[in-house]
Amino acid sequence: MPKGILPELIAGLVNRRRAVKSLMKSKDASPEDLATWDIKQLALKLTANSMYGCLGYDKSRFYARPLAVLTTFKGREILRSTKDLAESKSLQVIYGDTDSVMINANVDNIADALRVGRDFKEAVNGCYELLEIDIDNIFRRILLQAKKKYAAINMVESDGKWVEKMEVKGLDMKRREYCALAKEISKRTLDEILSGDDTEVSVQRIHEYLREMAAKMRDMSIPAQKYTIFTQLGKAPKDYPNADSMPQVQVALRELARGKTVRKGDVISYIITGDSKTTSEPPAKRAYPSQDVIKPGSELSPDVEWYIGKQIFPTVERLCANIVGTSTTQIAENLGLDVRRYSGNSNNNSSSSNDFEVHPLESQIPDATRFRDCTSLNLRCRVCKATNPFDGILGSLDRVTPTGVVCPCGATLSTLSIVAQVEAAIRAQTSRYYEGWLVCDDSSCGNRTRQISVDGTRCLGPKGLARHECSGRMRFEYSEREIYNQLLYFASLWDVEKARENADEEPSVGADLSISKADRKAKILALAEHNRVRFGTVKTVVDRYLDKCGRQWVAMDTLFARLGFIAT
Repeated sequence: MPKGILPELIAGLVNRRRAVKSLMKSKDASPEDLATWDIKQLALKLTANSMYGCLGYDKSRFYARPLAVLTTFKGREILRSTKDLAESKSLQVIYGDTDSVMINANVDNIADALRVGRDFKEAVNGCYELLEIDIDNIFRRILLQAKKKYAAINMVESDGKWVEKMEVKGLDMKRREYCALAKEISKRTLDEILSGDDTEVSVQRIHEYLREMAAKMRDMSIPAQKYTIFTQLGKAPKDYPNADSMPQVQVALRELARGKTVRKGDVISYIITGDSKTTSEPPAKRAYPSQDVIKPGSELSPDVEWYIGKQIFPTVERLCANIVGTSTTQIAENLGLDVRRYSGNSNNNSSSSNDFEVHPLESQIPDATRFRDCTSLNLRCRVCKATNPFDGILGSLDRVTPTGVVCPCGATLSTLSIVAQVEAAIRAQTSRYYEGWLVCDDSSCGNRTRQISVDGTRCLGPKGLARHECSGRMRFEYSEREIYNQLLYFASLWDVEKARENADEEPSVGADLSISKADRKAKILALAEHNRVRFGTVKTVVDRYLDKCGRQWVAMDTLFARLGFIAT
């Protein structure tokens, strides 16, 4: 029976690709020739593969849906039969996808691996007339994360010798929305994981490297250009309905305001700037074009904490997810992050002895720990127009005088001005809480939305299509506990009684150490009395909001009614 038109076309493309790949095996080929041939064979491969799309696309001249269905059916059937054939020969299939299988040769040298591969290749090819497989790669070690996501040490023949070459498919380090620094750290982590050394040694080196890099980032010794993120616009900047939460769109809108042309499909390069610890402004609003940050004399600097938490940690955590000896909390600790935020996502590599761990009441936790993640209060001076953080009498002792709170410029801030700024800060935090943003607790997903799923807390995936792309759960980005602790933190800054009780505590980092402990205590007690009325006025404003917060109230009648007690 003669071949049809499509089989002849596809056979011609496959034969041409095979001829190009044979040229690539030449020992006399230059790097330029190899690069050219690699592009050509990839183009022929994509063209041949596109025939399936033509069969399934109703606007194509070759549209034939039954043939497209038959193609996928036969592909699955062949893949299953290949897997069964491998298992019948006592070979373990560790991965299979579309048109390829990876088998564990269970040998310790390349010659034996090639022998096993050739025998299996002949067995498979003997089952078909028009289909044949070949040996593509010999992997010495492999880290398999998920479908189409793996990294492996590929053995490549060069000048008659076998050399190791890293091959990465689908991992974060291949995606442009991660900065060069995140890719560099991921590459080093992968090198350690696939080094072949003992797991303990590799894990220890990874932890040491993470501590070293986190310290360099916080010391601002990493070049700013390594923080650049590239993101492509899927539509015109002004067409995004949620532009406020998208850094690339904010940068594009700034460029449009400057008179530059930005359109759909453009790749935007930007850097997240500022300091997440001292500002409540969302990261998208702090994104600026990379050239604005890199240029000499720029006052903008990368937000190191944001990059560690959103770029470095997720990539490393996913690479080490199945590595024995490390965990999510250990990675977070070595990067200097708040371990409590990641303790729920631990890999459980360690023993489960803490499954029944008892957590203390929050009221029993020291303020330094309880308020560690709270947004600081920034007060603006009406004289010099500068904004500076204020940490209460204990934390900002040099900013408090008998006449009130003073600016570093020497001007005294009026009580009325402080009240207005505190109330504005409270309203900003409550507004953030009532926005109701939900985020997925799976760091590999990154889904952030204000839409609540009808399926409870289940995550619908980054595209919201509920295709089981993610097994995480949606949690409020700014929870009731966080807004309540934020209000308590604001109230504690103006609580003179608490300042008197804690006057014996050790001074905070950055405080004036030239004053003796006794003199410091006496000064705190004196300033607390001098400012009792002023600080009390400000604290009353915060207390008014706390009284409205339902978290501090417990409905005892409802609670004990379940136990059979009835109020009389």
